Amino acid sequence: MKLRNLLVFIGIVLFIYILSTLDLSKIQVIFSSINVIYLVPCVFTVVPVALLSNYQWQVLLKHHNMHIGFFRSLKNMFIGYFYGFITPGGIGGYTRILYLHDRTSIPLKKCVANIVLHNTIDYISLLFIGFIGGFLLTLRFPKLYTFEILILLLIGIIFVLVYVFVVKKESLQHIFNIVVGSSFFNPYREKLDGAIEEFYEDMPLIRDLTSPFILSILGWVLRFFEFYLIAHLFAISIPLVYFIAVFSVADVVASIPITIYGLGTRELTLISLFSLFGIPAENVIGLSLFLFVFAWLLPSIFGAGITIVEGKNLSC
Repeated sequence: MKLRNLLVFIGIVLFIYILSTLDLSKIQVIFSSINVIYLVPCVFTVVPVALLSNYQWQVLLKHHNMHIGFFRSLKNMFIGYFYGFITPGGIGGYTRILYLHDRTSIPLKKCVANIVLHNTIDYISLLFIGFIGGFLLTLRFPKLYTFEILILLLIGIIFVLVYVFVVKKESLQHIFNIVVGSSFFNPYREKLDGAIEEFYEDMPLIRDLTSPFILSILGWVLRFFEFYLIAHLFAISIPLVYFIAVFSVADVVASIPITIYGLGTRELTLISLFSLFGIPAENVIGLSLFLFVFAWLLPSIFGAGITIVEGKNLSC
């Protein structure tokens, strides 16, 4: 069995197990009580986040001496949403590299460098928010001390791994070989020779990464704030700061590539943390299912459409 299929199976089994412990009739009642009028704005929840994230990428592109139109980069991001959605840990999002190179005059090696750097900044900003979120939850609930240690340890390990694979050339070369080792990259194999060396040659200065990092943090906070507003449809009402703390920790856990798009691991973490505030598990699962459709599935479907259109003439 391929690893990808196994990960899908793990996530589905874990999610089914969670559902088996809940009262499904309560979840049905929760959904049936939602006013349909409120569903329309939810379709567009991804728009502000996507625009801000795209602006952040535009800033990074300029620091990298790369000039791409705003809507071109926006379409490329939605392509990444699609491929990231269907692969564990979102690793498939890196196929954006090929679409970016094929639709611009930018060398493939430089596309690799920029998108790896962009995704790394986004992930480090999530770890940063998750670290603060875990700390705040521990201050509110001292019994989470052991949990906090595990979360902080997890974040620390991930952060070190990200640092090692980005800063250390030999380590990055190893993971780069894994990423481009699929048959999808075969036509570009020769063009990718020496990509790691060029990655470090074109690396923007640390001070140039400050504004993209801040914009990335704002993007995550905006996303969680939208989730906070939607959560009221499911009778989930806790202080905003703790809501962001819960979701940031859950997204850090979900980023561990053991299931597709964090299916199962995210829900398990959300149920555990929201229970501290007296929120029933059925309400949490209802919110999670809702967000899965409107915040993750729909953007991925839109990205799939762009991928089909953009991929018609992709030279591979």
